[in-house]
Amino acid sequence: MKDYMKSYQMVLRTIAPLFIGDGKNLNKKEYIYLRNEKKVLVPDQGRLYEGISRKRLAPQFTDYLLNQSNKDGLEQWLSRNGIRPMDYKAWIRYELDGGDHLGAGNRPIEINTFIKDGYGIPYVPGTSIKGMLRTILLSYELIRNPDVCKSVREGMTRSGFDGDSNRKRYLRYEAEDVENLILHTLHRKDKNGKEIDLKNAVNDVMSGLIVSDSGPIAWKHMILCQKMDRSVTGAFNNNLNVLRESVKSGVMIPFQLTIDTTICPYTIDDIMEAVKVFVEQYFKNHLQYYSGVGEPPKNMVWLGGGAGFLTKTVLYPLLGYENGLKAAVAVFDHTLPAKVKKEHGHDRDIKSGVSPHMLKCTQFNGRTSLMGMCQLSIQKTETI
Repeated sequence: MKDYMKSYQMVLRTIAPLFIGDGKNLNKKEYIYLRNEKKVLVPDQGRLYEGISRKRLAPQFTDYLLNQSNKDGLEQWLSRNGIRPMDYKAWIRYELDGGDHLGAGNRPIEINTFIKDGYGIPYVPGTSIKGMLRTILLSYELIRNPDVCKSVREGMTRSGFDGDSNRKRYLRYEAEDVENLILHTLHRKDKNGKEIDLKNAVNDVMSGLIVSDSGPIAWKHMILCQKMDRSVTGAFNNNLNVLRESVKSGVMIPFQLTIDTTICPYTIDDIMEAVKVFVEQYFKNHLQYYSGVGEPPKNMVWLGGGAGFLTKTVLYPLLGYENGLKAAVAVFDHTLPAKVKKEHGHDRDIKSGVSPHMLKCTQFNGRTSLMGMCQLSIQKTETI
């Protein structure tokens, strides 16, 4: 028995739809849109082509795919070529409920797809959960021990958040300095007994925090959600004609968390306390400025795409509210293209007292919620 290894069965319960993308998209020629049923059917491309070939329609189908002027969705092309639902039923890989977003208004142009395992089944990667916990623990340390990164904080405020002029590297080095000071503290040595540079990942205490992938997520728990921006007044703006494959609300997602206590200094109690502190600062520095948004429960976390810029950074815990606000505005000023900056109006964020000034939300079955909100809890402790 390895007494220094502490293992916990954890659960993420989705309070709002959760999206973790695989970087891929489906266009309207790659899915079948059932308007009356508010559903999308996603075919297996191999079976689809094989079935169409058996009907001697392969040349016509190829022309359809290559003809950009043809605006028909796949369901229209199939219908016009005499292919009925009973014909293509065997070609379908999975189907998704479109809820509020299909059958009303504009057709979806694009669907962002959820990450899937080697069998094509959705799951939540352990790396995504660990990245979330890393941000939470960094915030926790900055709040309970503000002097630990005093030099970084003073350097940023002194420079006026100029940072690196390259927008892809903006504030990257400052972020690395924070991580090095807080988490790279192992002081490991190489084979010659020489201490390895603290910037090296081998000195990261988070190497002792092992997070498993979740189990497979059943397709019945998956839905389609629209990206929506909610202003401080509660109005919705710039709702993009893009849908995301998402885990619906109320789904339990189990995963294993193991702490090697010889490497990682954080206990499970520390982690849950850090979650509580993160929720408090996120509400205090950001969420409270949005009309109608109440303080979230203490075990809330934000995960995945659309969860919001400030759930993935430590600007406010590092700099405090006033300087954090200025830094957030500077991030958008340095990283967004000029046209996008003008359209989004982040130059007005300082006056409004909140940046970013839009919350990333979604809507399903008439309920609006912050994207990626989940409750984190311990299901049981296991011995290794």
